[in-house]
Amino acid sequence: MVKHSEEGFLQLAMIRSVGLLVGAALATQLPLPGQKALGFLIGGACFQYLYFFLLSRSYRALDYGTAYPIARGVTPLMVATAALLFLDESLQPLQLTGILLVTCGIFALIMKELRVSRLGILYSVGTGVAITGYTTLGAAGVRSVGNPLSYVAWLEILSGGGIILAVLLTRPLKGLAFARANLWRSSLSGVLATSGFGIALWATSMMPVAAVAATREVSILFASLISVFLLNERFSLRRVFAALIIFCGIGTLAIA
Repeated sequence: MVKHSEEGFLQLAMIRSVGLLVGAALATQLPLPGQKALGFLIGGACFQYLYFFLLSRSYRALDYGTAYPIARGVTPLMVATAALLFLDESLQPLQLTGILLVTCGIFALIMKELRVSRLGILYSVGTGVAITGYTTLGAAGVRSVGNPLSYVAWLEILSGGGIILAVLLTRPLKGLAFARANLWRSSLSGVLATSGFGIALWATSMMPVAAVAATREVSILFASLISVFLLNERFSLRRVFAALIIFCGIGTLAIA
């Protein structure tokens, strides 16, 4: 929806407003995360702000079917590295194999696009860096609190509240008009986005963060189908082949 909308930033703000409301509702029923989680919350929110900015820019510069797989495809590689460095999660042979497959798939995906929009590639890779940041900090944060949902709730409040505040300060009237015209579709997207993110963070409290990030990125395969059949972007056997390589790498990481 962000890619399809003429007002990507406002569309993103509408989606995140659902997260803000859900987070606020959960926060009233749960204990505070505690001082130990404060740094993780602030850091995670900052990485999410960076993610919002870079995501919207990458969608302007590239097709959805290219931008999304690059941003999501680099994430397992980066998260596995960050988990090794900061969370003391070692890599197994199967994980290394999966990382290699993901890297090869991404390289196959972007070879042609490098001659079209290098800036778009940089935005997409930067989006992957931002995802890695909030995923790694989120994993550390949910492990530092008694109730993982408490951390998720407050992260939604901080990230959603920040982007809503940005709209109110820059384009309040246009934002209100956009909200009225796109309420139901944006609300549904917000429910899906908030649910997916919350479940992924919750899962990192029970299993290695690299495996969670890898499993989550099976969406790359669906993104390739959406780009062709819903967004009418060009069909390319190279794109499909690259997406399948990435998918195989993600599957290998997930079972490692």
